[in-house]
Amino acid sequence: MASDTSTTAWVPPPIPDLRVGMIGIGALGSKVALRLLWSKYPTLQVYDIVDMYTRQFTSNYGGMAVASPKMLSDSCDIVITALPTAREVRQVCLGWEALVKGFPNGGIVLDIGTTDPIETVAIGKELADHGVSLVDAPVFGTPQQAREGKLTIVVGGPDEAVERCRPILELLGSQVIRAGATGSAQAAATLADYFRAVELVAASEVFHLGSMVGLPAASLVEVAEALKGVKTSPLIRDFMAARSFDSGTVLGIVRKNVEQASTLAERLGQATPVLSAARLAYAEAEQHLGWGADIATLGRWLQLRTPPAQPPAAPAPETKPVAAAQA
Repeated sequence: MASDTSTTAWVPPPIPDLRVGMIGIGALGSKVALRLLWSKYPTLQVYDIVDMYTRQFTSNYGGMAVASPKMLSDSCDIVITALPTAREVRQVCLGWEALVKGFPNGGIVLDIGTTDPIETVAIGKELADHGVSLVDAPVFGTPQQAREGKLTIVVGGPDEAVERCRPILELLGSQVIRAGATGSAQAAATLADYFRAVELVAASEVFHLGSMVGLPAASLVEVAEALKGVKTSPLIRDFMAARSFDSGTVLGIVRKNVEQASTLAERLGQATPVLSAARLAYAEAEQHLGWGADIATLGRWLQLRTPPAQPPAAPAPETKPVAAAQA
C-alpha cells in the first residue's frame, strides 16, 4: 500500500484590501507597526524623519521603507501617524513633501498620538479642503499592549472615514470608543488623562502620608474602595500601592498630557486651579525622577522632596515695664 507523501502547501497571507502606511517608528509606533506587519498588513510601508529608524525597522522586521510622507500617500489608502505633538502632525500632513500632496483618490490620515485638540481640528479642516479625511484616534496602553492589540482607542472623525479605519482600529485595540467629530477624541483623551493624572498624584500623597503614620498602602486602598463603592484603578492598586515600578506608563508622557490639558484650558479662557497644581507637581516630579521614570514611582518623588522651609516665628510682642504705683 503506497504511503501518503502529500504535504500541505504554504499559502501566503491574503493581500489586504487597505494599503497602509506608518509614520513614526518610536517606542509606541514601532510596536503598532509590528502588530500591523505581522497580522494583516505584510506590505506595510514605513517612514520616520530619522532615516536610520526606518532602515533599522525594515531590516530587522520587514515592511517597505519610503523616503517621504508624500511617497506613502502616493500608494496608500490610510496613513497612520504616531507623533509626539501636533506640530509634527502638521508638518507631515501639510509641509514639505507632505501627505496632502499624494492621495490621488482621496485618503485618510489616522493620528494615534495624543496631540492638541484645537490644532487637530485646524489640520482636519485644511486636509478636508484637499479631499483628505483626518481621523484622530489617540491610543492608551503600553508598548507591549500595542504589540498584542490590547490598546484602548478613542476615535473622532467623519463616520465614513472612521468605518474605513475600523479594521485597523480593531486590530490594534481591545476597546474602541467613539467620541464624535474630528478633534473630539483628542479633547476627550486629553481631559481623561488629566483626570487620571490628578488621581495618580493624589494617591501618591495618600500613600506617602499613610506610610508616615504606619498605614500600609493596601489598607488605604481597601478603605478607599469601601468609602467610594468602586474599585481603585489597577495602576494604583497593582503598581503604586504594591510598590511595583514596572507599569509601563511613562511619567514624561503623563506630564505632557497634563500640559496639553493646561493649554486647552488657557485657549478656552478657563481658570483651573487643580490643573495648575497638577501641572506644577508633575513638572517637579519629572525634574526629580526623569522623563522616562515609571509613573508608579511618584511616591519616590515625594520622599525626595525637600521639606518646605518653616516660616520664621513671629517676634514676641514688646513689653514695657509697668511703672510703680504712686503712693
